[in-house]
Amino acid sequence: MRSPVPLSLAGMTVLALALGIGRFLLTPLLPLMQVDAGLSLVGGGWLASINNIGYLLGALLCTALALPQRASLRVGLVLVALGTLGMGLAPSLPLWLLCRFVAGVAAAMLMVHGIAWCSAHLRLHGRLGLEAVLYSGPGVGIIASGTLVAALHDAGLDSARWWLAFGVASAAMIAVIWRALDAPAAPAVAAVAKGGSRDAAPTWPLVAIYGLFGFGYVIPATFLPLIADAQLHLPALREWFWPLYGVATVLATLLLGALPVRSNYAGLAGCCLSMLLGTALCLYWPSRAGLALGTVLEGAAITPVVMFAMREAARLAPRDPTRLIGALTVAFGIGQIVGPPVAATLAARHHGFAAPLELAALASVLALAIALSRLRHGGALRATPRAALPGSPCAPSPRSPRTECR
Repeated sequence: MRSPVPLSLAGMTVLALALGIGRFLLTPLLPLMQVDAGLSLVGGGWLASINNIGYLLGALLCTALALPQRASLRVGLVLVALGTLGMGLAPSLPLWLLCRFVAGVAAAMLMVHGIAWCSAHLRLHGRLGLEAVLYSGPGVGIIASGTLVAALHDAGLDSARWWLAFGVASAAMIAVIWRALDAPAAPAVAAVAKGGSRDAAPTWPLVAIYGLFGFGYVIPATFLPLIADAQLHLPALREWFWPLYGVATVLATLLLGALPVRSNYAGLAGCCLSMLLGTALCLYWPSRAGLALGTVLEGAAITPVVMFAMREAARLAPRDPTRLIGALTVAFGIGQIVGPPVAATLAARHHGFAAPLELAALASVLALAIALSRLRHGGALRATPRAALPGSPCAPSPRSPRTECR
């Protein structure tokens, strides 16, 4: 049986490639593509949107079909690398759209199966604290991509070379973790101990919160460098807001993952509030300090919201949460599809990002209201009986149905 630490690092790398590269590499490269490739703001919005459409379809595929886990992870990793390389080789917007679509499908496959695969192993080992390492993956990918682009801004690389460089780097990281994916799917964790019962809690509030958050966060996440440039008129500074976003999400994930949480809905409410405050700061305090603080608050919410949502999914579907994880990813994908083109259109029409940010804030308010409503209706966690955990010293003996603690 493989050690849980390498498995958590492999899971972190999978999520880093899924979101940090497959989903969000466009964010730091979008301003550069506008300069050297003639990409318009609306064109950038459609590149983000087609990636989100691919993400949605990939999530639907994982929800509708019982795909083999390891094969799905490996196919997803290869497609992320190919989609990234293709962005550097393709000469036109239609081919860019195809590459971003492929990367979006792959990112969803990696998110659904990567989370299900890694978290199941960590639960099997009784190392739930390492989930924070797993969920820090997207932030790690954002930091790596954003910092490299910002630090080497004056190196003279055009956007095509950046895409190629990240494609090669992705292939190298895939080679490093390829063997770790040989670990088979962990056996399902028993839902309850004998005589116990699971909460008959509805799943729709969790899906609604996650979908609204997907819409609310994607607007600043996609256009953050352009917002920084428009607000501060400092092109040299705008590149550093995306790495700051990544640092905030990694630190918040590691911190919150180590803290005991009474309710996953409390964590979700905190994430929605953090996103709302961050969006409001970017909107109403258009200064260097206000935008930096807003970036930190938004970044601190994006990966923890995934962690709390997936933990709640595991609580609601303890035997196998893969389908529910897929449904959550579908809702998230729908929110993300609508966000970028609407934001780009509003920004172009109103000559600024005030209207898109107001719309993002409204989505955060609605998600926060649903999370608080679930808290009022008793969304507290109930401890899983020790006898329900595989490998527990209280697990039933195969020779005797009686549960004994050894």
